[in-house]
Formats: sequence, C-alpha cells, structure tokens
Amino acid sequence: MGRQSSIRRLPAEVRELIGDLRERGRTIDEVLEKLRELDVEVSRSALGRHVKQLDAIGAEIRRSRTIAEALVRRYGEAPESRTARLNIELMHAFINKLMISEDGEIVSLDAKEAMFVATALQKLAQASKQDIDREAVLRQEFAQKIDRKLAEAEAELADAGTGEADPKAVLRRIREDVYGIFS
Repeated sequence: MGRQSSIRRLPAEVRELIGDLRERGRTIDEVLEKLRELDVEVSRSALGRHVKQLDAIGAEIRRSRTIAEALVRRYGEAPESRTARLNIELMHAFINKLMISEDGEIVSLDAKEAMFVATALQKLAQASKQDIDREAVLRQEFAQKIDRKLAEAEAELADAGTGEADPKAVLRRIREDVYGIFS
C-alpha cells in the first residue's frame, strides 16, 4: 500500500473545508490561498489530485441523483409507488455511502461485493412489487365492500318508498360500515 497523501493526513475539519470551498466553486488557487491563511501547508499538486478525486465523487453523486430523480418522475405520481420510491431512495443513499470511503475516495468493489449489491437491489425490487400488489388487493377489497354497502343502501332506499327505511339512517349506516365514521 502506498504512502498516505498529505491531504489525507490533514485534520477532518480542514478536508471538509476544502470540500466546502470546492462545492462553492472556488478554484484550486483560491483553496490553496485559504489554506495558507490558516497556516496549512500543502502542495498545489497534492491539492489538485485531491480536488480531482472530489470532482469525480461529485460527478458520480450527480449521476446517481439524476437517475433517482428520473425514477421518481416516472413512478412517483402513482400512490402505490410511494413506499417503493422511498425504498429506492434509501437504497440509493446506502449505495452512495458504500461507494465512498471515509477519506472521500470512490471505493472499488470486487465481483463478490458487486454481486451482493446487485442481489440487494433485486430484493428491493421484489419487495416494492409485493407492496404494490398488496395495495392493489386492498383497494380492490375496499371497492368491493363499498359496492356491497351501496347495493344494500339502494335496496333500503327502494324500500323507503314504502315507508320502511329512513334515507338519513341509510347514509349514516354507510358512513359507519364503509368509512368507520360514527356520529
């Protein structure tokens, strides 16, 4: 293993400052000047290599975010997809965390690790489909319950013409039986 870079040997607060300055669009020379004001000595080339790594990480995060936003636009409007969308975003954040080391470098996965990530994504997709299927069944059952109660109410209202049912009582029963609203 090679020698640790001079930037990695800096305190975490200084490395965070470098990242913050870069995020705000500061050039390498401006960052270097700020570090010198703080009596932190690093070479321009070491800072340049570090900034290049930060830029690569930033590009990867932006690419992942674009993909996630496209998924949300495509599937986000359907109520059934809210859980799936949340799961996808959580998994996306986890993968980003997994892919970036504590030092801010992109992590390379070997074949076995990549397989574990792929398997996790596959299981996430299966769980999302199960959530959507379960919600569809619940909606169908609720619609059938409403249809039954409305049919019963129509029958009572038909009998109401003969003076046997009170329309207000029928509506109150629908609210109670279907929606669980008790007055």
